[in-house]
Amino acid sequence: MQNYESVLVLDSALPEEGQKLLFQKLKKLIQQFKGSIHHIDTWGARKLANKNAKKWAQGLYFHFSFNGNPGVVAEMVRQLRINEKVLYHHFEKLKKDPKEHLADFRYLVEEASRREKDRQARLQKRKTFLSKKTVSGGY
Repeated sequence: MQNYESVLVLDSALPEEGQKLLFQKLKKLIQQFKGSIHHIDTWGARKLANKNAKKWAQGLYFHFSFNGNPGVVAEMVRQLRINEKVLYHHFEKLKKDPKEHLADFRYLVEEASRREKDRQARLQKRKTFLSKKTVSGGY
């Protein structure tokens, strides 16, 4: 048994029922390879870095980890390529225990979020300072 993690980006127009159906199919596929899903995180709709040919501007992001026998990823990739609602998929083998990896991963996400909030606060403070300077005739 090998442990994996994956990121999926789905079409943002896909209704919740379609999302559930896709993950039910993936769960059945993983079970066929004697595996199980450890967790699924929904990151929600986010802006895509690069618009593709169909002009999608947003995608629904999902992060999940699972285990399974060899061949599970190849079959999942085959199934996901067929589905038009899947914009992006990425699979990685895990070198650690999935629970330990998930704890480390969530810590890194929280740290990145905190740094981004700090950066936004500094930018806002700078904008406020500059707007006061220009109003008082400093520049």
